[in-house]
Amino acid sequence: MSDLLSWAEHEFKLNQPDDKGITSREHLKEVERQTGVTPKELKNPNEFPILLRHLWFAFVDLNGARTAGFSGPNPITYTELKAWKELTDTQLKPWEIEGIKKLDGVYLRVANG
Repeated sequence: MSDLLSWAEHEFKLNQPDDKGITSREHLKEVERQTGVTPKELKNPNEFPILLRHLWFAFVDLNGARTAGFSGPNPITYTELKAWKELTDTQLKPWEIEGIKKLDGVYLRVANG
């Protein structure tokens, strides 16, 4: 699980927009386009753990329906997780639910600076 969390944190940081709404990924891609050299920061130093891809896809689905408040994105709640499981007819074990919640924690930490 720690492999997925490390991989995700790098991706979340790349997708974090600056005060002009431009992500680090976009800045680095522009450097790559202009120089022809891929910046090392663009490459995720962690390998995506393929055996946990179902957790990543579940998180991405839930993240897409995330609510937000005045202070930024709200956490994914257990109620939202339960509704998603029922609507998608997806079976998740308790450790998988906890994994999604951990991914959410990393996302919120990066999103909130």
